Amino acid sequence: MKPQQFYYLLLLLFLAFIFSNCDNKKIASQNFVHQNYLSDVRLGDGVPVQLTVSVRWELEDVQKFNNQFITMDSFNQVILKPRSLELVKNISNEFSSVDSVFSSNRLLYINSIKDELLAKLGEPGIVIDEIIVSDIIFPTSYTKAMEEVGLQRKEIERIRQMNVVELERATANKKKAEADGQVQIAQAEAQGKLQKIQAETEKERRKIELAKAETSKQVQRMQAQAQAEKLKLIGKAELEKKRDLKNLDVQKQRDLEQIQIDKQRQMDKVAFEQQVDLAKLCADNPAFATFLINKELASKVEIAVLPSGSNPNIFQGLLNQNNQMKSIGN
Repeated sequence: MKPQQFYYLLLLLFLAFIFSNCDNKKIASQNFVHQNYLSDVRLGDGVPVQLTVSVRWELEDVQKFNNQFITMDSFNQVILKPRSLELVKNISNEFSSVDSVFSSNRLLYINSIKDELLAKLGEPGIVIDEIIVSDIIFPTSYTKAMEEVGLQRKEIERIRQMNVVELERATANKKKAEADGQVQIAQAEAQGKLQKIQAETEKERRKIELAKAETSKQVQRMQAQAQAEKLKLIGKAELEKKRDLKNLDVQKQRDLEQIQIDKQRQMDKVAFEQQVDLAKLCADNPAFATFLINKELASKVEIAVLPSGSNPNIFQGLLNQNNQMKSIGN
């Protein structure tokens, strides 16, 4: 071999080594994901299920992996999928009821599979980072039956809810009817009480009206009696007044008459005394008597014819005649 060819070969080997190390580093820094469909998995009651399981993993020792496996897919087909199926079957056999896995224990079943695969699926130099159970497929007949059961359950629940609603509605209507009845009874009682109060009020009003009418009659009768009594008293007072006035007039008349009589008596007495005094005076003085006679006659414009002689009886007669005339004039 020529030296030039030898150097060229060494250069190729060196480049191959460099690229190989670069590829190994690149492979070691990557995460790989494989999705496997696991069938013929049976639960404890014999019901088959199918699962879709995804595994995310990475390499820690690329050289060791390359010495054992040719490709990543061959590692999945030879190791990951069969081991996943084995572990999933073991876990599934511990769940004895498909109903529990289908409904209440589904999450527990999935978590159990994840924990088991994370713990036992890996190899030396291979790290399992994550397990994803993306789907659980139950038998079609079971799924259909469960769907029918679920639909029936939902229908029963719907009917029950409707019944509950109807029952609540009926109860509410019953309560409403009872409340309405109570309200109507209360309204009827209130109306009865109101009518009774109105009747009592009307009765009292009529009684008051009758009392007013009776009072008015009594007042009118009392007023009439009072007016009659008043008129009677006024009549009696007028009669007594008239009688008193009459008695007063009679008494007054009597008093006046008595006064006239007393006056006349006084005058007669005075006249008599005057006559006595005059008679004494004339008896003592005949000339004066003649003077008085002449004077009296002159005042009456009468012509007196005196007889001759000195008979004193003539003067006495004239004097009496003159006094009688004065008395009549008074």
